[in-house]
Amino acid sequence: MSTLSATGQWLKNLPNKLTIARILAIPVLLVGYPLTEALHVPCAILFALAAVTDLLDGYLARKYGNVTPLGALLDPIADKMLVASTLVLLANSGAVPALLAGLLICRDIGVNGIRLMALEKQMTIEVSDFGKLKTVVLLGAIFCLLINKPLFDLPLREIGMIGLWVGLLLSLYSAWAYGHSFLRMIKNHP
Repeated sequence: MSTLSATGQWLKNLPNKLTIARILAIPVLLVGYPLTEALHVPCAILFALAAVTDLLDGYLARKYGNVTPLGALLDPIADKMLVASTLVLLANSGAVPALLAGLLICRDIGVNGIRLMALEKQMTIEVSDFGKLKTVVLLGAIFCLLINKPLFDLPLREIGMIGLWVGLLLSLYSAWAYGHSFLRMIKNHP
């Protein structure tokens, strides 16, 4: 097998490996973050790297024509696991109000329920631009809140809390949009 062919094959399988790496980062965050404040910045960096794999795995899968059923299933699960577990971690540490973390997690569970009902009826609800924007805002907010103190004169706690509230508003709007879209699809479905 030529080196170019081996590299192409490795890149073709990379998206699923990145998704699995994102899942494997979760226990490291859950164990490392509460141990000592000295690990907060390294955990935030690990979270950021895991979040970047979310963008990268989808891009690579589409670029190399390797969108697999396993990847399509694991990618959104890995995303929700990373965000939900980190929100629980932040709520446990007192960095985020439990109510806020709970609302964000419940929204994701609700939207997944809508998607499952649509799938059962052999319909697909595409990810909305608000859903994508919500994800970027929440990932940035969580990164800031994992550090939870000023860094390089940036008030990361305040930035993170504002981002979390903006993310909640975007989350609730996008959940409404998914629900509305699903109901409209059901109405028009034979």
